[in-house]
Amino acid sequence: MRKKTLKEKKGRFVRNIETPLAIGTFLILVMLVIHAYLQKRVESGVAARDKGAFPPIEELNRVLIETLNAHGASYTVRTEKALDFWRIEVPPDLSIPSLHLAIQEEIRKVNARILFAESEPLSGRVSLKIGWQDSCFIRASLLRSKSIPQEQGRIAIIVDDFGDRWNSLVKSFLDLKTSVTYSVIPGMEMSSRVAREMIQNGCEVILHMPMEPISASFGNNKYMIRSDMSREKIGEIIQKALDEVPGAVGMNNHMGSKVTSDRRAITCVLEELKSRGLYFVDSRTTTSTIAYDIAKSLNLACGKRDVFLDVEQDRETIRKGVWELAQKAKTKGFSIGIGHCYPMTLEILREEMPKIKAKGFRFVHISEVVR
Repeated sequence: MRKKTLKEKKGRFVRNIETPLAIGTFLILVMLVIHAYLQKRVESGVAARDKGAFPPIEELNRVLIETLNAHGASYTVRTEKALDFWRIEVPPDLSIPSLHLAIQEEIRKVNARILFAESEPLSGRVSLKIGWQDSCFIRASLLRSKSIPQEQGRIAIIVDDFGDRWNSLVKSFLDLKTSVTYSVIPGMEMSSRVAREMIQNGCEVILHMPMEPISASFGNNKYMIRSDMSREKIGEIIQKALDEVPGAVGMNNHMGSKVTSDRRAITCVLEELKSRGLYFVDSRTTTSTIAYDIAKSLNLACGKRDVFLDVEQDRETIRKGVWELAQKAKTKGFSIGIGHCYPMTLEILREEMPKIKAKGFRFVHISEVVR
């Protein structure tokens, strides 16, 4: 066998070195090309946005912030080169996939979309790339919040005046997915159906009982409790109302300024409730009401309204009322608010309840705060 010369051995050695060097150099070049391509895409996307090809980034930021606020999620933002990096902390009572879906739905309003999504099975973190067409402007990380706020107080809200209809507005109240108590007026066209649907959806239902006012005209309402009625008649009307609103666990007064100020009449009402194991909430439609004090003297589970949310149909007034409930709950441990079946009330509750929950307040049914 012929021995290889020194020159041949040297050539083979050089080739052995050159092969991996060539491969390594090639890979580095490929990486540089890819980086340049991606950077060019980002820069071209920013240029296109700046030229008006895409909606302003501020619109996307606004929608994203509104979505996070509505769900009680906190966030921080840092900017590097042409990208905004969002760190989003999801509150304990909200699933990360639910917030992911909400973001996806809301950013469509500005024609943006989620370009890429990736989840980490162990941590639950979800990484998103958000932008227009194929241009990414936001990279977001959704992760579980490690801080659980200390409970600040309990808030119980009654929404009045259900029973006259079963429509999209009523159904939307049921979609609040938060503990709210619904008060149904007996004798309305849809009273029984609304009560049954609400209970099937896990809601708490009470009677919104018509009671005689001091001055307002109330016509011939066969469910109206009047101050001149006998104890027997009052009991008969209450039972008829309960038959109309099956599953009711309590009562608050609809109007009733005359009855709640009349010791004999309101005592009859409250004793009838106690005999049936129901609680009572004084809506406080008059400053002269004695209903709550008498209920306490009878050892009846009871409560009284702290805030009327929507006496004025004004967004800021309703918003202020909801936050006033939070302040009162922080001061005394719980608060009771009353609103009505209005679209604007529903809208503000949707917006503000998650924010208040994120600060450590808990929304509960009325049955959890009457005593």
